Formats: sequence, C-alpha cells, structure tokens
Amino acid sequence: MSKVVIEIKDMTLILGGRTILSIPYFALLEGQAVSLMGPNGAGKSSLMLVMATLLEPTSGIVSCFGKPVKEQSVLQLRRRMTMVFQKPMMLDLSVMENIEMGLKFRGLSRKERERLVTPWLERFNITHLVKQRARSLSGGEAQRVAIAQAMVLQPEVLFLDEPFSNLDKETRDEFKQDIGRILRELRITTVMVTHHIREATDLTDIIYNMEDGEIVSQQSVKDCGFKDRPLFFPNSVQGKEPQ
Repeated sequence: MSKVVIEIKDMTLILGGRTILSIPYFALLEGQAVSLMGPNGAGKSSLMLVMATLLEPTSGIVSCFGKPVKEQSVLQLRRRMTMVFQKPMMLDLSVMENIEMGLKFRGLSRKERERLVTPWLERFNITHLVKQRARSLSGGEAQRVAIAQAMVLQPEVLFLDEPFSNLDKETRDEFKQDIGRILRELRITTVMVTHHIREATDLTDIIYNMEDGEIVSQQSVKDCGFKDRPLFFPNSVQGKEPQ
C-alpha cells in the first residue's frame, strides 16, 4: 500500500468573504503525478498553495507526510517540497548562484553544492549558462534554470504551476520531454496545474477537474486513451475518504 503524502479533509479557504476552496477529501500518494485542471478562478493554484503550506486554509485538516501541518514545523515541511512557478523567480545573480542558493541556505559546502548542481546543469543542457546573469535568460532558458533550482534540492514533492505557459511551442515541447523523463525516472510525487490536456496526459497519471473551488471529477490518463507512458495507479480511490 502506497503512503499518503498529502491528505486534505473538510478543507475550506475563504478570502474576502468568498469561498475559494471547498474540498471534502483529497489524497496524494507517494510516487503519484497528478494534474489540476479547470477554468481561470477554479481554485487550482490556491489548492496547490495550500498543499505546499504556502497558504493556510480557513478550516479543515491538511496533513503532510502523515501528520497535520499544524503539528509540524512549516519550515521543515517546506524543505521537503519545492515549487516551480509560471514565471521563474530568480535573483539578479548568475545562473550558478541562483541554482545553488537553496543548498547554500542549508549550509552545504561549495564542493558539495557543486557535486549536486553539476548533474542538473548537464541534464537540462545549461552548463554553458552558469556565469550568465539569470535575468538575461530567454524564457526557455529561465524555466530550465528554475526546474534545476528545484530538483537540486531533492524534493519529496514537486509542485509545477503552469510551467510551460510562457514558452513557445517548440521550446515547450522540448522542455516537456525533459520534465517527462525526470518524472518517469525518479517517480517523484508531483502536482501540476495546467490548462492543456496534452501536458496533463503526457506528464501525469490522474487528472482532477476543478470548478468554483471544488474537485468536480477525476480521470486516469489511461482512461483518456493515452497509454504510451508508464503510469502509477495505487490501489485507492481518490476523492473519497477511506472507510
């Protein structure tokens, strides 16, 4: 039986008197890759931020790694997860300095930082950019740096908030292939927000459709007719709390 990494029970998020989220139950299992889809304002990014402990819900229980978030150190939890935003968030430093920033905050030596960073520079074909200022990068280059910055931290959960939306089609397709290989090889637990069904079917196992702050349906990628990638289907039913 696969471990539950994130579990949500009877959760609501109310902002400005408006109900942004109403989630009776949701569970993300270890090794699972899921997509959140729906129209603008459906609550996709808000749900992701709650799961990442970056947004506190109004009511309900959110548990990470087996314990309620409120019973744990949020800082320690966030060190086990990482997020890649739609627009890369980087300081006006070199590419290398940006990628190793998180490792530096964790007290790793320069030699250890280099050991961890180098494979990701090579994997995303950005070794030649290490001395370049991050803010001078193209959109595709910046997003490769952002995902390398996330992966070098060896997260247990990866959050992707529309990571391809600002890229042209050719760059998007190439970058998507790179991300897909990583997710398949490492089987890292992943949550992705996207508006594009092909991104969801190429990169994730289960699609959750959202409307007005609620999960209104779910479907496995296998059932969508896309069977050309190895999938992960644990023996549990999402959307309902286990009896």
